[in-house]
Amino acid sequence: MASHSGLKYILETKKGYVKEDGGFTDNKEEAMLIDFWQFGFGPSAEEVYKRLGFNNQEVMDSGVSFHTIVSSYEGRDLTGIYYYELMGYDYKEAYNKSRNDYFYYNLCNDNNYIAYKKMMEDSVFKYFKSHKEVVNVLNTDDGNLALFQTNEEDEIILGGDLKYYYSENGRIFRYTIPLKNPHVERYFDIDEDKISYYNHFQQDGIDEYFKRRFNEEKFSWGLNFNTKLLDIGIQDDKLVMYLDDWTNINGNKVAKKVNSVLRDYYEMKEMHITRMFGSYIILQRVNEELKAVEATPVPIKYCPLMVKLLKEVGGDGSEAFIEAIRTEDVATQTRMMCELINNVVIKGGYFDTNRPLNSCEANVLFGASETISSAFKGSMVDAAVIVSNNLGTIITTNDINTQGAVKRMTGLFYTSPSETIMNEANNSKIIPVFPYSARIDQVEGVKEAIRRGYKKIAVTLAAQDNELLDEISKLEREGITIYKFGLCSTGINEKTAEKMLEYADIVWSCASKYVKEYIEPNAIAQVGIKIPVHIMTKKGWELVRNHLEYMVNQDIENVELKKGEEKPVFLNSDDGIKRLVKKDIRKCSDCPHPCI
Repeated sequence: MASHSGLKYILETKKGYVKEDGGFTDNKEEAMLIDFWQFGFGPSAEEVYKRLGFNNQEVMDSGVSFHTIVSSYEGRDLTGIYYYELMGYDYKEAYNKSRNDYFYYNLCNDNNYIAYKKMMEDSVFKYFKSHKEVVNVLNTDDGNLALFQTNEEDEIILGGDLKYYYSENGRIFRYTIPLKNPHVERYFDIDEDKISYYNHFQQDGIDEYFKRRFNEEKFSWGLNFNTKLLDIGIQDDKLVMYLDDWTNINGNKVAKKVNSVLRDYYEMKEMHITRMFGSYIILQRVNEELKAVEATPVPIKYCPLMVKLLKEVGGDGSEAFIEAIRTEDVATQTRMMCELINNVVIKGGYFDTNRPLNSCEANVLFGASETISSAFKGSMVDAAVIVSNNLGTIITTNDINTQGAVKRMTGLFYTSPSETIMNEANNSKIIPVFPYSARIDQVEGVKEAIRRGYKKIAVTLAAQDNELLDEISKLEREGITIYKFGLCSTGINEKTAEKMLEYADIVWSCASKYVKEYIEPNAIAQVGIKIPVHIMTKKGWELVRNHLEYMVNQDIENVELKKGEEKPVFLNSDDGIKRLVKKDIRKCSDCPHPCI
């Protein structure tokens, strides 16, 4: 056993404490028989293990660490503070009592110190039994264990809640972390059994999976080999676990490991909700293959962009799909929609976690990512909060990674994380806001961008999430400018349209009845005719003008922004960008219909 300034420690591995013969034991007294003080503080625990002549490769691969038996003299001087604070003393009182104990019990003596710790642990437990109520009882392998609430403040670590308890066995830790739930009832009119199945698809079995991973890997997490997972279960879409012996452990490190295990499970049981041509689609990984498994009927009969894209990428089945949409053959529609996603979207690499995240390719003239990319080029924004497959809400930081992160995505409402593409995102200067869960939360994304010091932020919201525009507007303050993009508006309700009218800077019309009714008459400029982009504010116009100037390579000046028949309208023609006013535009014969 090593000793430096009173500090005494032994070697610990995933198999137990190291004995003199290189074997393993759970008895600290046996491990203390090794005399390796001669190695000093320099070498790592693994190096000391090797110098002692031990070479169990499994142990070295999983890690070797020092386990403190007795604190240093400085640490012993402060040991009592922790116990006295648990018993309700304030810090000053606890410090003074601890200092008196140091001399009264002669804690320089190792045996006295070990006995003192045991005495204090017993005193704390007696205090809790007499002063506190039992708040929970765990049914463990060693019997029932009563838990008492301590006065220690809860901690939020990586999105999880860490709470402290005290028990007969000392400190107990409860870590609670939210689980993913797609809430498919928001998008799909399906029976209760299907709703329950999809909503719990990524939760079912996660507690047993976590238990197995914990028992196999806990030592590499920085936990002691005898740390126990006392209880684990799912409550209200949260994973709740109780652990003992979290003493002197880096809580952030353990929380990262917990989150990493959850990410692995989500990736293994991959699931997404996307949208194409107004239809919502569920993708699931079943038998190691990602497939579209559920689709809603296409809500509109015709859309020029839909037809164009179908003919470009839909292959031989595109005409049949278009016909199914026109004839309202729902069964054929949904079947062919799933086939389209499988054969074009998935096979096309849109959910490939090895895909590159940088791109200069502009997919449509007046798209949101294209407009934001131009804004980056013009130094009008320094961050964009957008959504990407397998990444969830992200913060992009330049024109190339903005365009590359989304490609031709037409709406993403739920996605599953991937460690591979999270790493690629970091390499591409993209910031995943939720690197373990790939959660989609644009409000938190904007907050994170502000926390990181960005001042000029673009943010996109899709479909009913546009209801959050008012929350995002509240985040604007002096020195912080937020450009708000309302996307994917087909099928939005009246309340959402009203929020978009009040708070959005730019709105994409899609095939929305309420955008036509509320947004279009109040827009101060418009881009495009078939699927108009409505500019609602001067701030929005500055971004759009910047984008138009990059497209035509010329200044666009003297534009009078106004509502009604004199509203300026810009459209693409064979001669480039043409400027008209609303009253000079003939009725569109190739627009999406019906508007819903």
